[in-house]
Amino acid sequence: MAAIDTARRFELEQLVRDLRLAARTIRAQTLEERRALRATLAETVRERLEPHAEQDEEGLEALGTWSVALEHCDANDVDLLQELLYGIDALVRVHLWRETGLPLEPPPPRPRGDV
Repeated sequence: MAAIDTARRFELEQLVRDLRLAARTIRAQTLEERRALRATLAETVRERLEPHAEQDEEGLEALGTWSVALEHCDANDVDLLQELLYGIDALVRVHLWRETGLPLEPPPPRPRGDV
């Protein structure tokens, strides 16, 4: 039996999409946009993840650590911001896989010209 129900899975899948889009577009954002995004996504990760996991307690701990790092990193350090966003994206996807048992799939290829 899956530890995460369908509604929660959909919520986490949306979070993955948001993280992936933010990581792809962070370099094109202004400093203020990066600051706002950094704070919003760190808070969203904390709010959307359950307090305890049945299968992946370590994954939740890692996500907490990476979220704090995202929240406190320098908004001028775009390389670090991008690395943290892609890392959190991967951690959320692995957490989802461990808690649901659903296949772990990489992001689909983007058509040329997409951001």
